[in-house]
Amino acid sequence: MKLFPNRNYIVKLKDDRLTTLNELKRNTKLTNNLVSEYTDKAFIGKVNDSGFKIISSEIGRGAVCVFIGELQDSFGNLEIRIHNAFKVMFSLIMLMPIIGLGILLFINEIENAIYIIFPLIMGVVFVRFVFIELSFRFISKTGMKKLNKIIGIEINN
Repeated sequence: MKLFPNRNYIVKLKDDRLTTLNELKRNTKLTNNLVSEYTDKAFIGKVNDSGFKIISSEIGRGAVCVFIGELQDSFGNLEIRIHNAFKVMFSLIMLMPIIGLGILLFINEIENAIYIIFPLIMGVVFVRFVFIELSFRFISKTGMKKLNKIIGIEINN
């Protein structure tokens, strides 16, 4: 089991690689920093001759998923993963119940700590499988729709 979800796709391009990347460049605010900011473009990130590394430009949630593509002539690989900054934040949220258990054990309330183990496990499972998984699925689906609308990709997975 992976702590953070990611997806890998093999995609077929509607046009050739050069046309696809030029269209993506036109709709991407080119920068080396994958940080959300206000822009009239659909994506923020890097686009070069062989691929791209972009995030959605939606403020607040667009940076959760990073889209990394390596393109050949008419096919390519697309990887969607959680941004490293959000991995740190999600990890801290998952560690909070464990830190609480550690504090209870530190102040010698072992009898109370036993009753908190089940809620602790449920809290970590909730964050991982509900909070992280659902946000990843929703935001990656939204980004894929945007990417498909702009460059016309077909998933061959």
